[in-house]
Amino acid sequence: MPVQSGFTENTAEHLIFDAGAFYKNYNPVTGVGTLIGATRGGGEFVAKPTIRPIEIDGVKGRAKGLNVIDAWDVSIKANLIEITPEILRVALSTGEVNTTDPVYDVVTAKNTIEIADYIDNIAWIGRLSGSNNPVVIIIYNALNTEGVTLTTADKAESVLPITFFAHYDASDLDTVPFKIYYPKLSTDTVNPTVVTVPADAATAIATTANIVWTFNEAIQPAAVSPANFFLMKALDGTLVPGSLALNAARTVVTLDPTANMTAATAYIATVTKNVKDLNGNALIDNVITNFTTA
Repeated sequence: MPVQSGFTENTAEHLIFDAGAFYKNYNPVTGVGTLIGATRGGGEFVAKPTIRPIEIDGVKGRAKGLNVIDAWDVSIKANLIEITPEILRVALSTGEVNTTDPVYDVVTAKNTIEIADYIDNIAWIGRLSGSNNPVVIIIYNALNTEGVTLTTADKAESVLPITFFAHYDASDLDTVPFKIYYPKLSTDTVNPTVVTVPADAATAIATTANIVWTFNEAIQPAAVSPANFFLMKALDGTLVPGSLALNAARTVVTLDPTANMTAATAYIATVTKNVKDLNGNALIDNVITNFTTA
């Protein structure tokens, strides 16, 4: 029987919320990019093909199978309320910022567009109601070709609209220059687990050793930070500085101390319950590992 509404029990999981955020040179694998700035009025993504119907004598209208795509118009628009010299530089396409003046950053523009003026990508990051992972829309080889229009008004803040247009790359003319990363919805509610090396209560650990946490499933890259993975001396809680690395599979985090650990000393390695898997399930509790160096 026909229904009178498209609303189903799954509708609530497929809603895109809020204005989202805009990034330059976003890496969808690591989740790292350069935040462009705050917006008001959000933005807009356009991926519009120019479709031309092929006319055939004797055919009275459009015919199935006789449409061709002549071009794609792909863009992302951001309505920026935060306006900085860097944002103005990007908006001007060929903009440059001179920081040598002691009072002002001086923004100018060139008369020619160079390859370096194209931005590798512009990304919009939004929130899907049914997932802890974001919706990500990326356009490639981006350039604003509309210039800057900055409108001011009494008792109001200026908003700078920037429309970044995607461009084909000469090395890959068959790929339309955008991608939409739509998170898979999952019923996974199982908490991740982790194994730490050195193991708890281990002794005679080399002072040159790294701390390695191995998870049973991929974790969210944003959680890999000194706030969630750290090493300290057991005696006084002194934090041990070092660098963190996440492997490509997102399952192994390595802490490489900046300097060798102290000999014959007790240490505590901690990973916090703020670490989550790709479906948003967190560690049940902080995982604390005690060990002693040789």
